[in-house]
Amino acid sequence: MGISIFGDLTAFKKIDDIIRIGIAYQKGLGILVAVLISIFIGQEYQWQTWQQKWMTSKNRINIYLSKAALSSAVSAATFLIFQIVALLSSGQIQEMLTPEYAGMMISGVFIYAALGSVICLLSMLVKSSTASIIVCLGYVLFSETLVSVIKNVSSFSDTAARLVEWGVQHSIYGMSSIVSGASVSTDLALTILINSLAIMLLFTAIGLFLFRKYEL
Repeated sequence: MGISIFGDLTAFKKIDDIIRIGIAYQKGLGILVAVLISIFIGQEYQWQTWQQKWMTSKNRINIYLSKAALSSAVSAATFLIFQIVALLSSGQIQEMLTPEYAGMMISGVFIYAALGSVICLLSMLVKSSTASIIVCLGYVLFSETLVSVIKNVSSFSDTAARLVEWGVQHSIYGMSSIVSGASVSTDLALTILINSLAIMLLFTAIGLFLFRKYEL
């Protein structure tokens, strides 16, 4: 059984299959997250509500932090809702309390929270709602292609190739690929948690810096 929006990828037989389908964000759930967040933030530009918020709070830091936090929460919640619905439909609820399942779920939640922070940054910097959707969908759908291009470009130098490989492994795409293709130990889950938090902090800091100088 499965969910038709994911096509053949929903033909799962074990609980691991359910989680791995969700974690592979570029194949389904990430598209939904990108559309939801980009539309939500894009409406602020379309209806020109930024100016009202700016006049009320006069603090761009609070404005951006609220959007970043909400985007991460929406992204993580989307992953959780998918998992809960899929698990209830699968009849494998008894396996939810296993350590490996818990590790995969925690990893997925933080990967999606990090994804939300990146989508938030892209959406906040693109004033057009339609353009924001296109940019965010492009990021989600072509993550694998972008990684391949960067790897090919860096192949001229062993040092550059190693740096790129390290960066890919610690990126959202890299973490998603690792979790969706291997068993998750406690150490791996902890590493993904730390990496995801680092990504969230980094992109939030970049967003705060750019948004403070951005014309609303």
